[in-house]
Amino acid sequence: MEENLQRNKKRKKKFGIGKIIISILLLIIIVSLVLIGYFFYKLNQLDTEVHKPLEREKSELREKTVETKDGDAISIAIFGVDSDADRNAVGGGERSDSIILLSINPEDKKSVMVSVPRDTRAEIVGYGTVEKINHAYAYGGPEMAVNSLERLLNVPIDEYVSINMDGVKDLVDTVGGVDVVSNGTFTVKGNSYVEGETYHMYGDEALAFMRSRYEDGSGGDFGRQNRQQIVLEAMVNKMASIGSIGRVNDIFNALGNNMTTSVKVSQLDELMINYLPARKDMEKYQLEGEGATLDDGLWYFLPYDESINEISNAYRQNLSLE
Repeated sequence: MEENLQRNKKRKKKFGIGKIIISILLLIIIVSLVLIGYFFYKLNQLDTEVHKPLEREKSELREKTVETKDGDAISIAIFGVDSDADRNAVGGGERSDSIILLSINPEDKKSVMVSVPRDTRAEIVGYGTVEKINHAYAYGGPEMAVNSLERLLNVPIDEYVSINMDGVKDLVDTVGGVDVVSNGTFTVKGNSYVEGETYHMYGDEALAFMRSRYEDGSGGDFGRQNRQQIVLEAMVNKMASIGSIGRVNDIFNALGNNMTTSVKVSQLDELMINYLPARKDMEKYQLEGEGATLDDGLWYFLPYDESINEISNAYRQNLSLE
């Protein structure tokens, strides 16, 4: 009799523990489903806020449309846009303060990043003038800017991303700061840097670091372009490593306030899976040339033909184009 009572007690204990385990598992499943649902809700919300497609279906320099789901090599123009009232460009529109082209080849696991000086003298396609390349964005937005860059470098551009330069600090702060290696020895806004040393920067400091060009040792416009590449790469690497749902939510909010892009948010999972590994092998180029004040009294950056050809060939090769 006593043995039977003890057995029943053991069974009840086992059943009790089993119920607890099942309850915990169910709770985990429910919470996971809620988080996944919230994640996709935020994706759809972000898509509505930031997705501004180009009017064309594909670049005229492409034979077919790039398919991110298939892992095709892709070309993206990245514009750092200044929209402050006292920094608006001619024509009353936003100007591209920073211009970077990025080609990503997931098959070869390689990327090529090219900086184009904002004062580069170029044909403004669709406007009928030859002037500073950053005016294209002011006159006709990303569409005209993309077409003008394609004409300048003879490379296709499949997508674009425009980031408010003053919003960069929000993104950097959101991801908890970024680690960057200084490309020069100089001081800006009270912060001193030594070439080759690594610094952890938050938003305001990262933005000042990116924009510095007049300080002794900063390297002028070329140093500035290189720092833009450095901070951009650091931001991409940091965002790719973020796993917290709270942090992801903050990133979505920061992006929604400071970014427009032709890339659909629904493509992000394809880009994350197929393209992120290619960021580890990245070649960086800067358009080379010389500065001159022309008859209109304005200072221009005049790119060397040799530099244009070298960059065009390297960029097209990474896109598997002849």
